[in-house]
Amino acid sequence: MDHQAAREGFHKSYLQAPPFTLTAYQRASSPSDTLTVYIEGDGASWVSRSEPSDDPTPRRPVAFELAAADDAENVLYLARPGQFEEGMAPRTDPAYWRGKRYSEDVVHAVNAAIDMVKLSSGASRVSLAGFSGGGALAVLVAARRDDVVALRTVAGNLALDVFCGAHDISPLEGSLDPLTVASALKDIPQRHFIGSRDRVVPRAAAEAFLDAQGDMEHKRLIVVEGVDHMEGWRARWPGLLAEPLK
Repeated sequence: MDHQAAREGFHKSYLQAPPFTLTAYQRASSPSDTLTVYIEGDGASWVSRSEPSDDPTPRRPVAFELAAADDAENVLYLARPGQFEEGMAPRTDPAYWRGKRYSEDVVHAVNAAIDMVKLSSGASRVSLAGFSGGGALAVLVAARRDDVVALRTVAGNLALDVFCGAHDISPLEGSLDPLTVASALKDIPQRHFIGSRDRVVPRAAAEAFLDAQGDMEHKRLIVVEGVDHMEGWRARWPGLLAEPLK
């Protein structure tokens, strides 16, 4: 990952956001009033339906691919707790990539990390984007900020009951549900992208989220043809970024 990030012009840092140390990569080509933040998905949180993973580092960091394809002047990529941990780093409790993956602790830490980088970069506004479970966190983070000028999710897990029901799995005990804050975000410009071939996050999750916002015609939802959960997003991302925010 470090070599890939360096090729894309990103530098690595570790952000102390108790109780976590979050791995971050940032590319700042010039001063900008807006900090564009990409939040990674859940990664390799489970080996199988019954076997949890010991390391949630994504085999393919899709959110980083999206960040690299964004030509914004000040781009920050945030990994999730436990992802890309160094060998000497304190071990993250596995609960934070299992049931508590969208918990109060995680939302608070992501917010704190954004605040740190926003301050150091001199930005005054934040544009948020999240992939898969990172989309859930982008929504939960946006609900606690007053500086968010854009919100985008890609294959976002935006309604936990819908997601868990689709896969017949137990509720994510300890996690906050993005659906509960949907109405608070209705005035933020946003787009939610779902791949037409996605078999991981159902389209119904985004639809339920938009219903809760009062967007009954789902004008903020774009179904991207020929794209599944992981494949095809980077190539399409520059064009999708050009879509007007509703």
